[in-house]
Amino acid sequence: MDHSHHHHAHKGTIGNTAVANQPSDHMMMHHAMSFHFGTEETILFDFWKTETAVGIAVSCFVTVLLAFLMETIRFFRDYRKAQIQLHQAPIAPEDRLKRSPQLDLIDPLLQLFQLTIAYFLMLIFMTFNVYLCFFTVVGEIVAHLLYRTLYPNLNSSSAGHC
Repeated sequence: MDHSHHHHAHKGTIGNTAVANQPSDHMMMHHAMSFHFGTEETILFDFWKTETAVGIAVSCFVTVLLAFLMETIRFFRDYRKAQIQLHQAPIAPEDRLKRSPQLDLIDPLLQLFQLTIAYFLMLIFMTFNVYLCFFTVVGEIVAHLLYRTLYPNLNSSSAGHC
């Protein structure tokens, strides 16, 4: 298949100077690869763009909410597991590999949501915007400490951080 028609240069002008772009420049996204302060960001999706301090502040708040949601799901999974184990009869050693059907049906869905949110938080951090990075970490820490304070005896076995 001949793609030679795709290799054309785009030309534009800046002031009185002609500028020739690389053939694929219209497809390239420029993303800062170092930590920076600023208010102009595209976060996760094209529709989530910030251009003002208010926009970045709202985005930081949403990021904290996502961290709380992820921790809520994580501790709910642990709570469910503890409740199921509490109400089950002692398990014979040969049956320990068998899991509760209740846990098997709902836990994978909860894990799906937990991992999805964790990866969203990772991608938000990877904007390298200092404000977003800071509130990603603060949201996760505060949420984790809150749940550890509210439920000190709950074993966090699903606490694998991404």
